[in-house]
Amino acid sequence: MFKEDKKRTLNKLNEAIKNNFVDKGVMYIVDKINEKENYYTTSSCIGRCGIMEFPKNKTPKIFSKWLGKWHHYATNEELFDAMANKSEEFKNIIFIMNSPILHIASKDMECAKKLLECAYHNGLKASSIKSINKRRIIVEIMTTNKVDAPIGIDGKIVVDDEYLKVLLKIGNEKLKLSRDGIYRFYEKLDTI
Repeated sequence: MFKEDKKRTLNKLNEAIKNNFVDKGVMYIVDKINEKENYYTTSSCIGRCGIMEFPKNKTPKIFSKWLGKWHHYATNEELFDAMANKSEEFKNIIFIMNSPILHIASKDMECAKKLLECAYHNGLKASSIKSINKRRIIVEIMTTNKVDAPIGIDGKIVVDDEYLKVLLKIGNEKLKLSRDGIYRFYEKLDTI
């Protein structure tokens, strides 16, 4: 069962690669995990910073939008260009930094434990088991680094440009720290 699921999932990944639907920055670790007999990735992201706008009087899940999001280390110019895209009316605008994240299917609980121990010992303290069923165990690998900072409320920007620059600087620094942790994990994957 696990082998069939892995084959099917990797076929979908190969299609996504052909169609340029993958986060290329994370592929070095995705490839290494997928080479292992007892593991395969189900989704992955190298992390990002961005600005998200939440609408007023509309369902946020459907109508929220990214004003800008960057998997690279964004510049102040990109930040202010994104802010120029805001709506006239919004409920909230949030500056976000999301940690890199890997969802990895493990063949059994013993394999999942080894993966988690490797993650914890390399600073990825927010890692956990996300789901367990007869087919596989899904392990989520991620850091504790995160930023969710309100910058606009009820149609008004509530911070100045200098503070926006500080948020971006902190976001980029946390993104780098997180990616360094993912790379340390990558270097230790041969031990599992």
